[in-house]
Amino acid sequence: MKRMFLFCYFLLAAAVLVGCAAVERSGYEKAEAALGELPASFRGTLPCADCPGIRYHLSLFADGVYTLETVYLGSDEANRFHEKGEWSLDGAGKTLTLTDDEGTRLWRVQDASTLEALDLEGNEIDSSLDYTLKRTDGFVTETLEDSYWRLVELKGKPVEASQGQREAHLVLHSEANRVAGATGCNQLSGRYQLEDDQLSFGPLATTRMACMNEANVESRFLAALEETTSYRVLADRLELYNDEGELLAQFVVQHLT
Repeated sequence: MKRMFLFCYFLLAAAVLVGCAAVERSGYEKAEAALGELPASFRGTLPCADCPGIRYHLSLFADGVYTLETVYLGSDEANRFHEKGEWSLDGAGKTLTLTDDEGTRLWRVQDASTLEALDLEGNEIDSSLDYTLKRTDGFVTETLEDSYWRLVELKGKPVEASQGQREAHLVLHSEANRVAGATGCNQLSGRYQLEDDQLSFGPLATTRMACMNEANVESRFLAALEETTSYRVLADRLELYNDEGELLAQFVVQHLT
């Protein structure tokens, strides 16, 4: 009797897993039918009330994650913004919802190549101006190496540069597998090892300036780098993980223009 019970239990568990996989696949197929092959990048310049325009770079990933970079044209790097959240489609595959900690954005899926911004209620914006994003020919993403990655988060806590001190950042120089950057106070240098999605740092060295930083960013940043075993690049965002899959640090790419 006990063996029969265990057999039925495992059979039921297997059926549940298969059912979940089928639902997940069905959701992906619906998204692919509406949006085309994923990941995908959409770009465009939308109207702005007090600037020449707002440049959008939206990236959608197959696991339901999105990243969005917005740049207010005619201004400096300080008016470049990055966000990350989750996306979803309505049942008809016609409305795309982007959700992050700040709220939601709604877009109409005209076709797999065109997204149109909607107002907060999901209605079409009453304007003759262009509110559309166009799919790029290929998926547009930054590269891990030879990019300037600015630290924005450590274990879920935001990181901001202290006044008068260097912002915490990394640059992985591909020619010599050399990493350089700053900890938020001191300069940072050392080596890194990269194989597929596996990444580790060390040995690392820093300069010896005294750091007046109540958040103790330097020690937390160095500890995160020591724990790093893998990474993920999400368009303009870099994430570092330890061997347990815990998200240690997040960065955004920094451009000069």
